[in-house]
Amino acid sequence: MTRSRSRSASRRLWCPLALAAFAACGDSALHGGATPTAPAPGPDTLVAPPQGDPRSLAAYFPTASTAWETIAPVRLGYDTSALSEALNWAGQQRSTAVVIVWRGRIVAERYWRGWTTSTDSIIASAGKSVVSAMAGELVRQGRLRLDTVASAYLGVGWSRSVTTESRITVRHLLGMSSGLDDSLKAVALPGTRFYYNNPAYYQLFSVLRAASGQGIAELSRTLLFDQIGMSGASWRFNVDTGEPGWILRCTARDMARFGLLALSRGRWGDTQVLADSAWYASSWRSASPDNANYGLLWWLNSGASYRIPGPYMLPTQQGPLIASAPTDLVAALGKGDKKIYVIPSLELVVVRHGEEADASGGSPLASSAFDEQWWRRLKLAFRY
Repeated sequence: MTRSRSRSASRRLWCPLALAAFAACGDSALHGGATPTAPAPGPDTLVAPPQGDPRSLAAYFPTASTAWETIAPVRLGYDTSALSEALNWAGQQRSTAVVIVWRGRIVAERYWRGWTTSTDSIIASAGKSVVSAMAGELVRQGRLRLDTVASAYLGVGWSRSVTTESRITVRHLLGMSSGLDDSLKAVALPGTRFYYNNPAYYQLFSVLRAASGQGIAELSRTLLFDQIGMSGASWRFNVDTGEPGWILRCTARDMARFGLLALSRGRWGDTQVLADSAWYASSWRSASPDNANYGLLWWLNSGASYRIPGPYMLPTQQGPLIASAPTDLVAALGKGDKKIYVIPSLELVVVRHGEEADASGGSPLASSAFDEQWWRRLKLAFRY
């Protein structure tokens, strides 16, 4: 169970449905039956975009200090009844927040269990994709090279493998294919076997520090958080599991902002903020021969097989990661069903924050039964 900070105990629901505001959601769902009062414009309020054909709307990038634009699901041709059912189902699965964004505009936003737009909590391994993007920016700046051995940044002796350490590159660490086990001993040749290895992943924080001269907090603030308005995001040292690495905590809207940045391939408005299209294309390709659905710290849905986190010799499973989701979906996934889905073909970002879903079973580190069950419902709503 994650620990969170909430500034309000009241339940809030934003679900914009055309200019007849909240008609499909119902005022009672929004403010307990009271007639809503229009809030003053600010970062926690919502405003409608211009009317007309939504296909003519350019991508929108919210600032940190102004209201976030919305767009009605009905304008996008979504099935609003199916969308409401999907959101209600997510709320029944111990979710604390769901945010759905199309071309940067909020399509639906809901909070449960006392959460609001300003409540933050850890997002577990979903933060790995943030590390990927920052690595991509350092590559773009020429300060980091993927195919350089990790020892060039970490020093000799960072692992417990005398035989293979000199062959493990930064790319292997990003792709979970270092060939090391959790004790950082060699069990396979680098680049030959996927293993979801957190101790090896945590080495990347030292790699980024060596390449940039900045710690993760300062680097993230400079490269990312301040650039796109992730004002609720921060790193903390991971004391929950005892693993020696950093873990990201943020709000659901922060997660949506990062997803939007990925959707636009690192661009925020007219500025190329974090990495570039070449990096996202590279990080959204399979990085190991036995997991077609894992790239450089991103989960993919386009491959014909995958391997989930777990014991080293878990077998490869056939099929896409999430059968009901679009094949071009990429995702930042974290333990306890923290989700940032990015779907370029639908121009959508879908975020789920919360505790481990009742539909998951077990203790999923990344993908779980929740993904498939939710996307069966979202498929009906988005009509793809």
